[in-house]
Amino acid sequence: MSHRVLVPICLLAAAIASGCGSGATTNCKVPPDRALLLAIRAHAGPIKLPNGPDKGNASRLTITACQTSATEATATMTIFGLKDESTLDIRHGVKVQRKNGRWMVTGDSHTRRCQPGHGTQEFANEKCR
Repeated sequence: MSHRVLVPICLLAAAIASGCGSGATTNCKVPPDRALLLAIRAHAGPIKLPNGPDKGNASRLTITACQTSATEATATMTIFGLKDESTLDIRHGVKVQRKNGRWMVTGDSHTRRCQPGHGTQEFANEKCR
């Protein structure tokens, strides 16, 4: 088989294999609905980042959303660098549904990573001390 045919076939096979078995979701709407992202962000409550007008209570916020249909989505929202004595970071795994034209968080399983000396340094369900 010629080099010009073999290389693209190998690259395609690698791309397919990398998604298989890894839990990768390939049916996400890109980009997700802006209203969806705003609903997820609002779920975190009053998080103030350092680049805002107020003094920040967290250093960074990330949201990764997968909108699988016009009415369903999942997302991971992580709040990093909390200005808290015991909790360093919080990660929310949320399920979101569109009801009556509005996105609503219908499920949240959150984990936390503790400040050094206050519990686990990995994301876990246990509370920090």
